[in-house]
Amino acid sequence: EKTKVYDAAKDNEDEIKISRDMTGDFVVSGKSLDKLVAMTNFANDEALRRFQYIWRLKQIDGKLKAKGIKEGDTVHIGAMEFEFRE
Repeated sequence: EKTKVYDAAKDNEDEIKISRDMTGDFVVSGKSLDKLVAMTNFANDEALRRFQYIWRLKQIDGKLKAKGIKEGDTVHIGAMEFEFRE
């Protein structure tokens, strides 16, 4: 059985959706991005760097800025929550 490897380059750009929840927090979603978050061990430096690399590759910072995000705003992706930092 072949192991599936996540390939960010093949990922469909249109799948990333950014919305706001009732509290005004930013919610970033997309099937492959949600799966990536679920598979990433954020306590592991290498895994975190890989996630940040894919984040940059998908230009999510720029997309969030286009939606009006500011330093310190809360971002949710799947079960993960973090504070936006430039």
